[in-house]
Amino acid sequence: METSSLLSSLHDECRSDNYIEPHYKEWYRIAIDALIEGGLEAYKEFLSKERCSEFLADEEIDYILNNVHKLPQNTIYSSNHAIDDTSSSGTYWPVESDVEAPNLDLGWPYLMPGISGGTNIDLLFHPPRAQPYTIKETVRKMIRDARKVIAIVMDMFTDVDIFREVVEASARGIAVYILLDESNFSHFLKMTEKQGCQVQRVRTVKGQDYYSKTGAKFYGKMEQKFILVDCKKVIYGSYSFMWSFEKTNLSMVQVITGQLVESFDEEFRTLYARSSVPSSFAPELVRVNSRKTLWDNDTYQHSVSSLASVSSQRNLFGRQDNILKIDPVWKSPLGIVNHVFSAFMYTFKL
Repeated sequence: METSSLLSSLHDECRSDNYIEPHYKEWYRIAIDALIEGGLEAYKEFLSKERCSEFLADEEIDYILNNVHKLPQNTIYSSNHAIDDTSSSGTYWPVESDVEAPNLDLGWPYLMPGISGGTNIDLLFHPPRAQPYTIKETVRKMIRDARKVIAIVMDMFTDVDIFREVVEASARGIAVYILLDESNFSHFLKMTEKQGCQVQRVRTVKGQDYYSKTGAKFYGKMEQKFILVDCKKVIYGSYSFMWSFEKTNLSMVQVITGQLVESFDEEFRTLYARSSVPSSFAPELVRVNSRKTLWDNDTYQHSVSSLASVSSQRNLFGRQDNILKIDPVWKSPLGIVNHVFSAFMYTFKL
């Protein structure tokens, strides 16, 4: 006992004052296994039997039950990652395949780490408080001011006005990347179809995979929300690109410049590396353009693609309603804009 006590004491001395014991409850795992295999009744029966409190919200329960993918009956994972029909082992081995990460083929500006200077953060609220502009107006202006690249990570994107700004930026030759939560991508696609615009290069990201003991799995959502422009400025916070966030929801964002932007630059490239082409895209739209766009000496060299087809652009920008009318600050009549689009014939493929 004395030796054990001494070792425990020495072990505690090695821990930092900020050390937090990793959180894990075995009965959480067993309860979720019961939910996956037996449904809501099995989940509640287990909790009652073990005298455990409920820990999942109704929304989480519904999400798990609606998104779980089960293996065929009487099959489990064996130790060599092959499906085994005979083994009775309770061990499971999640199968993962390594695939080549997609290239940022529209180009990505390189900024020397550490030269961005001190971090500056402005906090904006919606509805506005001290700031003169709404969050949406700030986002739109940021997109218009872009000179090299626009990178958007969003859980839900159905705001047609912000979408229009992104389309215009892409048509100007700005490299545009959009990463959306996989489970919400259908809403974005429906919005673009209603606008008569065919998008081709948007990619999706899903959350972490969760595997049960039997090999059944479900994955979570991508809940990040930020827009990165020219790798120099970021808007990050609780604001989603939806009409309701402009008109009814309460939200807040941070407008970030300086050294902290480097972390968002890295995070976007990390998310892009794990992204995939939406399965709902038609086969001819999921081809990856093999030509690459690079920044050379801080100058944009060649635009290989943009957000939508030429016919989509004409349909989108030709609308006469108030939502999609070009704003006066563009100082460019609609006819001139369409003429520029026709002359340069950008191929819209975001």
